[in-house]
Amino acid sequence: MDSAIPLLAIGLVGSLVMFAGDMLLYFTPGAYDMDGTLRPYARIMRDLPEGRVRAGGVLGPVAAFLYVVGFAGLPLLAEGDLAWLAWLTAGLLSFALICGGAYHAQYPYLAIAARTEDDSLVEQVAGNIMALQRLATVPMYAAFVLFGIAVVAGQTALPPWSVVLTPLVTSFLGFLWLRVPQPARCVLFGGWSNLVFTIMFAMMLAFATA
Repeated sequence: MDSAIPLLAIGLVGSLVMFAGDMLLYFTPGAYDMDGTLRPYARIMRDLPEGRVRAGGVLGPVAAFLYVVGFAGLPLLAEGDLAWLAWLTAGLLSFALICGGAYHAQYPYLAIAARTEDDSLVEQVAGNIMALQRLATVPMYAAFVLFGIAVVAGQTALPPWSVVLTPLVTSFLGFLWLRVPQPARCVLFGGWSNLVFTIMFAMMLAFATA
């Protein structure tokens, strides 16, 4: 497992970089009421400094690269006849996070569109971002399930109980964060899609270095 440590550490950094990008793009101590669309994000980013939004967008592709390097460490934790599950998980997650980096980079365009106060332009940009998000969704959740199966079935070097620290379980906590008060709601709910990977990589590193 020692060979996995530097890769997993890079993945951990990637999750934190993408989380930082999220916060640069739309952290606000004010209203953060999600309606299932990107309109609330557009309203937040419309009033943020251009440099801050641009920096948040740039971090997306950087973080995606770091994520992919980190996911390369998953097969190094694989054991048993179903070790291929870790390889498949790594491939699916890499694809999903590449899509994530791509749509992350388009958020500054959403901010620009919002500043024009042209609702049709906002919808066009939001539609393109949402298309990339949907493209990432099925592979990502399929990977969560496959990796959870691999862990529980003893096909990794991780103990079966550690599945509770994988996104298969932790991703559901996102629903709880919608109920916490601001500004914690923006940090937890808004950044949770990356914080679940922070937890996962930290857990894997803990076992790899034990």
